[in-house]
Amino acid sequence: MILHDIVVLCRNHPEILIFLSIGIGYYIGKLKFFGFSLGSTASVLLTALVLGQMDVTVTPLIKTVAFAFFIFTIGYKVGPQFFGSLKKQGFSYIIISIFFAVVALITAVILGKLLGFDKGTTAGLMSGALTQSSIIGTAEGAIHKLSLSAAQKGLLESNVAVAYAITYIFGVAGLILFYKIVPRLLKINLKEEAQKLETKLSGKIAQTDPDDFSWNTRPNLRMYRVTNSELINKPTSNLEDLFAGKLTIEKIKRGLQIIDPEPDTTLNLNDIVAVVGYRKQIIDVENTIGTEVFDQTLEALPGELLKICVLKKEVEGKTLSSIMADYGHGCFVLDITRQGHDLSVAKNTIVHKGDSIQVIGMEKDIEAFAKNIGHPERQTKITDLVMVGLGCFLGTLLGLAVIKIGEIPLTLGVGGGVLLAGLFFGWLRSYRPTFGQIPDSAQWVFTSLGLNLFIACVGLTAGPRAIEALKTQGISLFLAGIALTLIPHFLSLLFGKLFLKLNPVLLLGALTGAGTATPSLNVLKNECDSPTPALGYTIPYAFGNFILTIWGTIIVSLM
Repeated sequence: MILHDIVVLCRNHPEILIFLSIGIGYYIGKLKFFGFSLGSTASVLLTALVLGQMDVTVTPLIKTVAFAFFIFTIGYKVGPQFFGSLKKQGFSYIIISIFFAVVALITAVILGKLLGFDKGTTAGLMSGALTQSSIIGTAEGAIHKLSLSAAQKGLLESNVAVAYAITYIFGVAGLILFYKIVPRLLKINLKEEAQKLETKLSGKIAQTDPDDFSWNTRPNLRMYRVTNSELINKPTSNLEDLFAGKLTIEKIKRGLQIIDPEPDTTLNLNDIVAVVGYRKQIIDVENTIGTEVFDQTLEALPGELLKICVLKKEVEGKTLSSIMADYGHGCFVLDITRQGHDLSVAKNTIVHKGDSIQVIGMEKDIEAFAKNIGHPERQTKITDLVMVGLGCFLGTLLGLAVIKIGEIPLTLGVGGGVLLAGLFFGWLRSYRPTFGQIPDSAQWVFTSLGLNLFIACVGLTAGPRAIEALKTQGISLFLAGIALTLIPHFLSLLFGKLFLKLNPVLLLGALTGAGTATPSLNVLKNECDSPTPALGYTIPYAFGNFILTIWGTIIVSLM
């Protein structure tokens, strides 16, 4: 009786099971089994499939809204990189992304035809094997437009979820194993190749002396009294040039007067200079300038730690060292990221539009640097919901449009349309950074919670049919998933190695991007003991998210 009452309660209030699926799913997703975790998305889906045995009805509106928030934010994040790569040196990465996506589509269609899978099962197979959850959303959108009964559409949608659940685990774990084994089979020493690449980027032997070019350690502020007679009446620029590393004269105290030094400002005897530099350079300063002293006024100089988004075309495509030389006086780089992934802080690292450079230094220097290269990313809790709402609105309208090619109706679907809107608004913000801000924490909520709320609804709806689908197609789906996971990555690896001649570290990073396989990228970075694979990851990741998402609609039309 109690169990019956619980089932009735859940059927009348399906939101109970939605919240429970998310809570249990996120918890299971954190657990590690033999060093491997399912992740939140697969765990939420599996939990929802189990709870869905209660046969609850979930309104499609919740799924649509949740998926729109997720896919819009994905587009927003990769928009600058997506459009920027079209006019930069990313041609090889675009080619490898397209090659991967086409091979994946052809492989999925062939497997679906050979094994007799329906439209929903084949779409779920592709979504799980390639760990691209957005395919579920676009495939379901395409299924809704088919001339079928509601029961037939419901069956296809259920098959999408079940096929995804069966193939997703190998899609993650198998691919991680692939990127551990394949470099060894091809006799590629990832650590050596990464070191060679870092040497090329830094312009010197990468491992010789970590302080030789270490913009990634925190600088020190020290004060010295000028007693070296050789510095008297010499400009401050001469003093800075005496040191091999990065060292700047930030202030000069002459009597009670505080002076902001220009390159041609000369030094007087007994001046107190405030010097900012790394420990290695600071050690030698006392022997060059004079006795170290303490001055309360100079000690209180305002400093700043700031992330700056690179937007100015004057610096796009330049090396980090040339940007710092031209605009970064008094600024010390702590890290540089691209789409949230750390890059090597090295002299010859090429800086792209949308990259984020974190710098530390005196406030006036940091503000000048931000003005010259882009837009400061100051901490904020406020999300521009006007842009989010407008973007999802316009994307939905775009996704509803249908174009017929012969007898085949093609549509982006809500997912594809909202993704395009996200790409556009993300790109537009890179040109007009005064609007449209979505803080990192809000981006995480939109992508993680938006996706998993959608997935929970999918799983609960598919639950009643899941057991039968597992019995009839479980083994064949699992084997097909293995093939679809490995074939595109292996053929793309050969294509990139033999025809595009890409650096092996960058090529492997590019393949994880084209397959939107971030866990595999993290494995590569660990194997390389270097962040360099992320240099190849970002452009293919932007294209992979777009093309694979659209494939959800295409595969429903082709099957």
